[in-house]
Amino acid sequence: MPTTAAKRKRARKACIPCHQRKRKCDTVYPCGMCTTYGYNCRYDEDDTSGTTGDGVHVLPLTKRVSLDGGGRLTNRAAMARSPGNRSQTERDLRESDGSSTKSPAVVSGASPGIFDEQKFRYSGASAAMAFPHVLGIALGSDSPPKMRSFAYNFGIRPEEASNAHCFLGNLISEEDLGIFSSVYFSLLGPIGDVMDPRIYAQRCRDYYRGSGSSAVTFAAVAAGVAALGSFLSPNRHPRESDLVQYAKAILDDPASMRLHDIDHIVAWGMRVLYLRATTRPSNAWIASCTQMHLCEAIGLHEEENIKKMASIAGAAALGHDVDRLRRIFWISWAGHNMLSYEYDRSPVVFRAVTCQSIIPVSGSVADRFVQLIQIIPSPNSPFQLEWQSPSPSEELFERLKALNEFQTTHPFLVVTKADIAFCFFRRLYQLKIRIPDDIIKLVIDSGNAAVEAAERQASQGRLFWNIIGSVFQYACILLAIDTPTASVHIDTAFKGLENLVKSADTALTREALSMARHLLSLNMAKKRKELAQLEAVEANYQFFSAQPASEANTAVPDMNWEVDWDQFFIEPYLSMLGPDLQL
Repeated sequence: MPTTAAKRKRARKACIPCHQRKRKCDTVYPCGMCTTYGYNCRYDEDDTSGTTGDGVHVLPLTKRVSLDGGGRLTNRAAMARSPGNRSQTERDLRESDGSSTKSPAVVSGASPGIFDEQKFRYSGASAAMAFPHVLGIALGSDSPPKMRSFAYNFGIRPEEASNAHCFLGNLISEEDLGIFSSVYFSLLGPIGDVMDPRIYAQRCRDYYRGSGSSAVTFAAVAAGVAALGSFLSPNRHPRESDLVQYAKAILDDPASMRLHDIDHIVAWGMRVLYLRATTRPSNAWIASCTQMHLCEAIGLHEEENIKKMASIAGAAALGHDVDRLRRIFWISWAGHNMLSYEYDRSPVVFRAVTCQSIIPVSGSVADRFVQLIQIIPSPNSPFQLEWQSPSPSEELFERLKALNEFQTTHPFLVVTKADIAFCFFRRLYQLKIRIPDDIIKLVIDSGNAAVEAAERQASQGRLFWNIIGSVFQYACILLAIDTPTASVHIDTAFKGLENLVKSADTALTREALSMARHLLSLNMAKKRKELAQLEAVEANYQFFSAQPASEANTAVPDMNWEVDWDQFFIEPYLSMLGPDLQL
C-alpha cells in the first residue's frame, strides 16, 4: 500500500528567550516559560535563526560586564532584543574591542513588564493589575484593557483627598531661587547630574510666570534644589526649613502619588540628599528606598521604557532625553546603594536592570561616581569579579584591590572612595580574620587621601555630609587595626578631625571628636595593661636569673653551644632527641 511521508508540522516561531535557551515555547504572549522564569517574552517576526534581521547575532542574556575597561572584568552586553535596538547593537559590537570610552550596557537578565506611556506606569506582566491587559491580548482584542487596579478593593470609601499647595514664590523669590540654584549646580551638579541647568532655569521661569498652576511636582524639585543650595551656601535662606517641608508635602500628597512622573524621582533625590546632610541615617535610607521604588513603578530601570519616555511629546522640553533618564536612574541607584551598604541595610533590588550606562560628559563626574559605587557588591551592578571568590573575605580583598585601581582627584569622590574602603574593612573586621598587610595598606592610603580631601573641602566652606564621617571612621579603623603601621597615622587622623570640628563647631561634631578621643584612651589603657603584664614577666625573669649558681638545675648537662656537629649524635646529646631515635 503506498504511503506518503507525513510532513512534520512546525510550531509557530518561538519567542526570543526560548529560542536562545533552546526551550519549548507555547508561542503565546507572554509564553509559559518566560512567565515561569521571569524572562522578557518577545517575538521577532523577521528572525528565526538567532540573529536580528540585519544579520547581527543576538548576544547571550547574561554576561559579565566590565567597568571602565578594568582588567578584573569582562564585558559583552546583550542589547539586540528587538528590531528597534539593531543599530545600537551594531554600534556596541563595533566598540566591543575596548576602543570606545562609553561604558557598556548593563544586562542582568530580563524581566517581563508592561509600560503605560500615558500614565508613566510600569508593572510586571504577572501583576494582578496587568492580567486583564494580557488576557485581552490573548483573546484577540484590538484594544486590550489598560492597566488598572480592577477589583483591588470595594471602593466603599473615597480615596484620600489631596491638599492645596501654595505657590513656591510665597516662600522664595525667583531671584533668590536662581542664586541658591546656582550654588547647587556649581557644587553638587557635577556629582548628582540629573538635570540640565539651562532647562531647569527655563522651567523655573515658566513656573513663576505661569503662577505654577500646572507644575506642582516641579515646584517640589525647585524647592529641594533651593534647600540644598541654601545648605551649601555661607548665607542660608531664612526659610530653608519651610522649603524642605513644602517639597515633602507635595511628595506625600496622595493625588501627586497617583500620577507620579520623572519629576517625582528627581524631587525625592533632592530630599534624600538633604536628609543625608541633616538628619539620621534611617530617615535618609527610607527616603532613598522610596526613590528606588518610584524608579521601578515608572520603569526607569528598563532601557526599552526609557526610550519610550524620551520619545513622548514634550519630553525634550523637560530635559528628559535618553541619556538624562539613564543618569537619573543610575545616580539614584548609586546613592541608594551607598546609603544601604554604609549602614548595612538591605537595598532595593530589581529583578533585572537593562538601563544602559550614562555617557561621560565634560564638567560632570556623575559617570565616575556611579562606577565607583558599582564596586560595592550588588546583584544589579555591572561590576562583577572575573572569578567566583571562595570566601567572603577573598571577595572583599579583590574588591578593595579594584577600588584601589579606581583613580580620581575629585575631592568628593576621594572621600567616597575611602568610605567604601572603610565599609569593606568593617566587614572584614567582623569576620575576625587576619587581614594581609597589603590590604591594610590600601585602607590606610585611602584614609590618608580622604583626610586631605576633607580638610580641603572644609577650608573652602564646602561642608559635604560625608567629610566629617569619613575622617571619624578612619580614626576608629586605625585604632582597630592596632599595629605600628597604623599607629603612625593616628595623629594625622585626629588632627584632621579636630580641624573639621573647628570648621563646624556643633554638638554633633564635638560628640564625634569626644568619642574618638574616648576610643583612643581605651586603646591606651589596653596597651598599658598589656605592658604591665609584660613588665611582670620581666620582673620574674630578673628574680630567677639572680639566683645563686648552686641552685641551678643540674638535670640538664651544661652544654657548650659551640658544638662539633660531627659529634652531635653521640652521648650526652643523643638522649636529648628522645628514645625513639635510632641511628
